[in-house]
Amino acid sequence: MTKTYKIEVDCANCANLCEIAAKKVTGVESAAINFMTQKMVITYADGAEEKAVCKAILKACRKIEPDFMIEL
Repeated sequence: MTKTYKIEVDCANCANLCEIAAKKVTGVESAAINFMTQKMVITYADGAEEKAVCKAILKACRKIEPDFMIEL
């Protein structure tokens, strides 16, 4: 399953670091962040629970960018 989310991130470098962090989260098959459109595309692994994965991504990304937000 692939989903697109509106996000809030302050700079292109932070967006790149958050993308790398999101790719490492269990349940994520692939992740891509577009800083210009403020969107993140996540492809979930089979059987992954969307809300749990998003919560883990948010936690990982807030270590890099404290103001990082995901609109579910």
